[in-house]
Amino acid sequence: MNFYNLPVYLLDGICIGAIYALIALGYTMVYGIIKLINFAHGEFFMVSAYAGLGIFTLISERVPLIISIPVTILGSGIAGAAIAVIAEQIAYKPIRNADRLIALLTAIGVSFLLQNLFTFVNGGNALSFHGISEIIDHSFPLYGTHTFQTIKILYVILSLLLMVLLWYITMHTRMGRAMRATSQDIDAARLMGINVDRVIMVTFAIGGFFAGIAGILIGSKNTIEPFMGFIPGLIAFVAAVIGGIGSIPGAVLGGFLIGIIQQLILWVGIPSGYRDVVTFLLLIVVLVIRPQGILGTVQNEKV
Repeated sequence: MNFYNLPVYLLDGICIGAIYALIALGYTMVYGIIKLINFAHGEFFMVSAYAGLGIFTLISERVPLIISIPVTILGSGIAGAAIAVIAEQIAYKPIRNADRLIALLTAIGVSFLLQNLFTFVNGGNALSFHGISEIIDHSFPLYGTHTFQTIKILYVILSLLLMVLLWYITMHTRMGRAMRATSQDIDAARLMGINVDRVIMVTFAIGGFFAGIAGILIGSKNTIEPFMGFIPGLIAFVAAVIGGIGSIPGAVLGGFLIGIIQQLILWVGIPSGYRDVVTFLLLIVVLVIRPQGILGTVQNEKV
């Protein structure tokens, strides 16, 4: 434990937390609308990373990096939105009125399907980006002998911009008002003339888009393989629950909180293998003390 190094760990925690928050937003938005815990959300993250790699490989030799990188990021987000909408229309929509356990098992089934599909297609091999090592490895002086990777700042900036965009959509657009109305009472929203099916589809698309952006940000720095979305997706779900599942500010808070705590675990000298253990212990503590999460509200079930 060295207080001189603490700011570096805190910055790392904020950057990692921004990714968790992006993924957690998808969980919390879908749950807020249709009360579905979409355990396939981590696989939307994975599919988008593969899509981004394909886009970058296709265009990187034809256009400069200043164009190919933004196009790749946007393409990954669109791929995430597309796979989320496809899953909603094919797997979730037909069972929307079914028991929650059936919906949960369906989500797990979609997760396994996507993992095994990409394992079959790709052979389970880990892939990585080529030609961007200078960008990925670029660092700037922080203080003393410490440096910080520039791409991690991109994590935070891009994540915050997307969070502001989501806030604007939910608070200042017609679709946002429809989403809020549907989350409060889906039957009343339908009676008011709101196209609930469209609202649900847009909600999945936004959540998938955010997961897609997170997928390409992580995939560009690490390897891409069929199971890469499992652990980040699970931790992001924990972040959503800790913050208050169904609460957008709660998902953001939970993501940043877990990111910082995971880095503080390393700072105090606990081996990195125990980070996830502490994360799930934190979940248990929060659920015991405040079952609805930090910013969540108690919801009464309709009989």
